[in-house]
Amino acid sequence: MTLPAATDSTATMPEGDGVSLRRLTGSVGIEMSGVDLNAPIGDDLANRLRDALHNNSVLIVRGQFLTPESHVRLAKVFGDPFMPSYYAANSLAGFPEIAIVPNFGKAKAPAEGWHTDWSHLRVPPTVSVSIEQGLAPAGGDTMFSNQYVAYDRLSDGMKDFLVGRRVKFVGSRPVGEVRKMEGTSDHLPKQSREEVANWHLIARPHPATGRTALYLNRPGEAMVQFEGMTPAESLPILRYLYDLSSNPDNVYRHSWQAGDVVCWDNQCAMHYGVHDYGDAERTLHRITVGGAT
Repeated sequence: MTLPAATDSTATMPEGDGVSLRRLTGSVGIEMSGVDLNAPIGDDLANRLRDALHNNSVLIVRGQFLTPESHVRLAKVFGDPFMPSYYAANSLAGFPEIAIVPNFGKAKAPAEGWHTDWSHLRVPPTVSVSIEQGLAPAGGDTMFSNQYVAYDRLSDGMKDFLVGRRVKFVGSRPVGEVRKMEGTSDHLPKQSREEVANWHLIARPHPATGRTALYLNRPGEAMVQFEGMTPAESLPILRYLYDLSSNPDNVYRHSWQAGDVVCWDNQCAMHYGVHDYGDAERTLHRITVGGAT
């Protein structure tokens, strides 16, 4: 299945067998309808799901109300589920692949800011598949930006500069006894954590599409310097790329509804969880695929 370019004005693209695709913005996001993801997923549908996601960075399927078994089955369409050992205690009982993501509170909201999941790992994860398990009365949107588009907007000179350049991505992990963490592991006391750092290409061809996308995270925090350059030399360029990548015309803002399935490709998208719902209950279940510590 070949999807039209993002500039195509077609709003709805019938795919046969009652399946259709609808673009959500001019640059990022597509919605698939006419499918039941609680039913077995055949090869044809699996290919459609992968193509829709890889070509549009974000895939939305509404009204699914997935069981945990169906959630795992869908995630496996995109790769092998992956969970760092230190986060395993926060998984759903009986389903170690499924992470529970509750309301951590605004001060500790790990996703409020444009970022890519677990970019500091030796092999960063590829796709994330989230479903809602309890929504706030209002708010709690998630925004996404298309890193293919961000790269395409760069000058030829900047593209030449980025070819083959690696950037140091940093994060941390708990040390000592693995335990169920209150809040989020990213906010444990410093003495309970150790730094993890790995180098990754900042402009990377996507293995499925061949298109080049920027690979970014928070400058000065999660990505700190180009290989062979100092942080002071690197940060102005990293901040420029980061700011460019999330221009409003390159963003889809998803308002969650009951039964939603939201898939995003960390290889060609950043995301931002908007925390505007105070102490209200809001819980997602998320499966991440393709990573390695």
